[in-house]
Amino acid sequence: MSIRVAIVDDHPLALSGIRSMLSAYPQVEVIASYASGNALMEGLKEAQPDVLLLDVLLPDKSGKELAPLITEMYPQLRMIALTSLDSIAVVKSMMQRGCLGYLLKDTSEETLVTAIEQVSRGLEFIEPSLKEYMIQNMLRYKKPGQQVMPELTSREKEVLKLIVSEYTTKEIADKLFISFRTAENHRYSILQKLDVKNTAGLVKLAMQMGLLEE
Repeated sequence: MSIRVAIVDDHPLALSGIRSMLSAYPQVEVIASYASGNALMEGLKEAQPDVLLLDVLLPDKSGKELAPLITEMYPQLRMIALTSLDSIAVVKSMMQRGCLGYLLKDTSEETLVTAIEQVSRGLEFIEPSLKEYMIQNMLRYKKPGQQVMPELTSREKEVLKLIVSEYTTKEIADKLFISFRTAENHRYSILQKLDVKNTAGLVKLAMQMGLLEE
């Protein structure tokens, strides 16, 4: 019996690419694909897959919002976060919200299929390139009451400084010569790493922890 899979991603090329990739594996059947969170929630009312490949960043609802809703409404459904975000903070956030798997969009075909197979059996699966670093991160010694300095990449630090300077996401993208989507990914990753909900909280914590110092 094949594993029924659904995909939600707002990029048509990503959707078609994943569908085409999985079509070569008889043990996997893609039963539906969606381009938004709202479309996904409507589709799940009609039919639920065994495994859902969930994009973390969607135009209407984020994977962070969708995962706990889906877990509550369809507890039998297993989810794999599929994203370009390689932040350990985002991995932890999605796993805590009900995902059993976490994969990067540049993962190999074999890794994707293995993850689907394992998650369908109720087992956790984390992108191999992230798993070892995640274990090391979890084992770090932390004194009681000590605030651990989050690890921001050099690009994230650049984006953070621009956010504090009140640049919009589009202005950040133009300033750093990156796409709007990439700038949006960096902003989301920073919010997750600092565990804050909005720009105001981000600015306050960044200043308290000296993250803006040269």
